[in-house]
Amino acid sequence: MGATRVAIIGAGPAGLFLSRLLGQTWPGARIDVYERSEPGGTAGFGIALSDRTMRQLAARDSLVADRIGRLARPLSGVELRMPGGRLRYDGFPVVAVSRGAVLAVLTEEARAVGVRVHHGHDARADELDADLVVLADGARSTHRTARAAAFGTTVRTGAARYIWLGTTADVGDAATMFFVPTEHGPMAAHAYSCGGGLSTVVVELDDGTWRRAGLDVACRADGAPGEIGAAGLALLDDVFAGQLGAGLVSNRSRWSRFDVVTNRRWSDGNRVLIGDAAHTAHFAVASGTTMALADAMALAGALREHDTVTAAFDAYERERRPAVARVQRLAGPSMRWWETYGRRMHLPPAQFGMHFITRTTAISYHGLRRRCPTRIAEAEAAYRRTDGADPDAPARHAVAEPFTARGSRLPHRLVGVGASAPGSSGAGADVPCLVPAARLEPLPGGPRQGGGEWAAGTQGRLLAPGPYPLRFVALAAPDPAADDDALREVAALRRRGVDGVLLLPGRAGWWDRIVEFGGRVRTEVGVVVAGCVPMDWSTDLCRDPAVDAWPTRIHLALVSARLDLVAQWPRRATELAPPEAPDELG
Repeated sequence: MGATRVAIIGAGPAGLFLSRLLGQTWPGARIDVYERSEPGGTAGFGIALSDRTMRQLAARDSLVADRIGRLARPLSGVELRMPGGRLRYDGFPVVAVSRGAVLAVLTEEARAVGVRVHHGHDARADELDADLVVLADGARSTHRTARAAAFGTTVRTGAARYIWLGTTADVGDAATMFFVPTEHGPMAAHAYSCGGGLSTVVVELDDGTWRRAGLDVACRADGAPGEIGAAGLALLDDVFAGQLGAGLVSNRSRWSRFDVVTNRRWSDGNRVLIGDAAHTAHFAVASGTTMALADAMALAGALREHDTVTAAFDAYERERRPAVARVQRLAGPSMRWWETYGRRMHLPPAQFGMHFITRTTAISYHGLRRRCPTRIAEAEAAYRRTDGADPDAPARHAVAEPFTARGSRLPHRLVGVGASAPGSSGAGADVPCLVPAARLEPLPGGPRQGGGEWAAGTQGRLLAPGPYPLRFVALAAPDPAADDDALREVAALRRRGVDGVLLLPGRAGWWDRIVEFGGRVRTEVGVVVAGCVPMDWSTDLCRDPAVDAWPTRIHLALVSARLDLVAQWPRRATELAPPEAPDELG
């Protein structure tokens, strides 16, 4: 198609890059970008872009990619700093660059192809004379909200409080995460150096810590809602400045809670959503700008290749939805991990680090071993030490390690579910040949599930050597939004004398949910967690290095302190909904 009038609301990366691409495609078109902020008035500090994003950007617009690349700072890994020490995970390359510098480049290059960029202009979509109106005005888009029913907008607000700040400190060549216990509660910061300008520091706190520290108090009468004042900045300086090596800087920085935005449709008539206005993913997976640039490339391509706005919008959405859904699927567990990090800071550093680096399924176990083998080996040794095994003994599959709880001791971590649970045949040198060390037996009269003797709510016992049988209750891992309620229920069960929970298989994605929820139960409530696996888990030896086979999934869940026991469910893997395969980002 050949639109002659294009209006783009929002001069962020999505809107500006789209305007440049459309200016290249339609040299004679009138393309206007409207931004309510004045030039240079955008808040924020740095953004991170993966190597993959930079390659895609170079393939589409080598000039813009080259200019951004020359301004950027390469980072090669992630470093965790906590009271117990430092852990570095290399093999996660990104480039970090000042957000202001990126916007300046994109503005210049958009104007170079004839785009008119209007700063300080709060445009009204209904008043614009345009063939095509692009809503690129961010996660809290007022124009999208005005048509929320048409777009099918859903916004879920996260629990944690966060704020973007800066520092003059050079944090080094790694994205660095600081975890600090304070008198108010646990505090954490994500920090990374950018190419030129201030380094970025994102402080993230749970709501209780935020309130106890007095950071919920309004800073001044003329300040924007949530804007941090001198007292709040000084408090955070006391916590982090010594670790960073310099003080913190505010740029009209405000406390916020992250909004997870989804839309059932990305277009309505001649209006279309891109970037954060269409979808968001928590900043901990560093994908916001990546998705914005990818949206711009896809929409520009669809408009170039189709004859009508409707056909172009449909093609754009078909292309981008799967990738966006994938990122949002990975970002959800990461966001929930950051909302609750303080509840697992008691873990040994190596296991805390393993818990952090595996908070999503973005990277397979083999990918982790390839990128940071020393860190993974340390976590496996720390796992073996928890039950008195020799940490210097040859490494073996985590399920083969002994387990002790409430006076009961098992020679390994595999248990049966019901009297007829089959044994493990074992296949391959890395997979142990085990017969269940004990049996989980339901008590008479409880609910039953087809194909097994356990269903949600079933009570039973772990028949293991010890002073008394351990009491278990079967649960289905809840939807993420119901995690806190479910955790309170587990805590109540513990007070009533229940020793552990059996997490049951279920709908698609059940394994990832078991592992995530099990990790929270184990570290926050302190009961024993047994996760169900297929009866033929040991023979599912997928050799695709990008996909974790069942033995590897189980090993990772145990080593990362998310499960204690593996319960062999009396169904084969092909009879259960498959888990979602790891999908590496970057």
